[in-house]
Amino acid sequence: MKNISLNPILEKTLYYWIILLSFSSTSLPAQDWAKPVIKELHRVDLRDLGYPEINCIPENSSAITSLITASTGKIYGGTSGEEAYLFMFDPVINKVRHLGKISGQESIHHSMVEGKDSCIYIGTGKDMFKEITLSKGGIDEKVPIDKSLWQDIQNYYKVYEGGHLYRYNPKKSNNRVKLPEMDCELEDLGIPLTHNSVYALTINAEGSEIYGLTYPDGHFFIYSVNHRKYTDLGTIDNKIIFHGPERYWRSLPRALVCDDSGRVFMSGTDGRIKFYDPAVSKIVSTELKIPGDLYYTQFFDDYAVAEYFAKSPSRLIYGGTSDGHLFSMDPDSMKIVNLGKVRSSRRLRCLTIGNNGKVYFMAGERSASKPCQFYCYNPHSGGFEDLGLLIADRSPYYYWRGQQFDSMTTGKDGTIYLGESERRSHVFLYIP
Repeated sequence: MKNISLNPILEKTLYYWIILLSFSSTSLPAQDWAKPVIKELHRVDLRDLGYPEINCIPENSSAITSLITASTGKIYGGTSGEEAYLFMFDPVINKVRHLGKISGQESIHHSMVEGKDSCIYIGTGKDMFKEITLSKGGIDEKVPIDKSLWQDIQNYYKVYEGGHLYRYNPKKSNNRVKLPEMDCELEDLGIPLTHNSVYALTINAEGSEIYGLTYPDGHFFIYSVNHRKYTDLGTIDNKIIFHGPERYWRSLPRALVCDDSGRVFMSGTDGRIKFYDPAVSKIVSTELKIPGDLYYTQFFDDYAVAEYFAKSPSRLIYGGTSDGHLFSMDPDSMKIVNLGKVRSSRRLRCLTIGNNGKVYFMAGERSASKPCQFYCYNPHSGGFEDLGLLIADRSPYYYWRGQQFDSMTTGKDGTIYLGESERRSHVFLYIP
């Protein structure tokens, strides 16, 4: 029989068709390791940060590091990256509106509150995900590693004028469509502390005072809304440690919370709870210590810091630590209860209280090999529920697996909103 010689291009095409048909005859396995634990996936979805191909917040500037629920029910968020951006999700129209960039600022880190005037107050700073250039230290230079790291951080912030506090007026600006290069319409309220980022914010019930923490010096400041004046009460942690897991950043609390009496709680030196008492205008130290992975044979200072706080309707305050522990604190009896740790890796990244009374939280380090996992704690039964990876599966239209998260809030209807903090990020929605 005579051999038939095919055109090389036709031969290659036939080869690929044979391979394709052989795969289509069998059922290909999915990525088993990425299977979601949430059984009803219609309860999980996500939203782009703007309109795709038109005015989405750009990649490398879209990591969501602040989320709050406003009194109107709208969700406001701030990002970190090359430039900081403000956005708003309106449940009524089911869309995210991009509200503009904040020129010259890289981050809005746990630093958004709503005032009694319905304005959104925003604290800015340097991008906390950026790895700074480290000099040689330790054995080579006869300089202890922690001293060398602190010098590097101080040098990094020395050329930075400082994070600003801004006021955004939703009534004036929410309906104005923004393109990615357009600035957010803000009122600049000044710099709380030079050469420092604004690291966390909270506000009292009256809306008369805004409280903040700075990085890297760890100062506690007060902004009087009525008098437009700053008061610096100094550092809340007089030790400089690098407990990690982000070893190139100084360990400082990343959250504040105001209880019903007006006291402002935080963690401080040695991981002990401190609070600002407005009745005496002073920071008060307590003997309460937040839970962490402590090894008592160590011969150096090592303690966890508070990562996130949320206040429940019962007045109980829930918090998460840099070592991954969930705890509750009763501000009336001044008692802390360690509720446990859900995974061996460190950090409890963010949490919120659901309308059903459960505590929803994300745990995990900022590592590609250890993505965050979603959990909830039931205060009635005292147990944890592993909700697994957060996956929005709308195949064949879109499929997205969230791995890093740094902010959460509960909507008025009970929807849990989660801020993805990747190079390209989304707002995730989970309906319990």
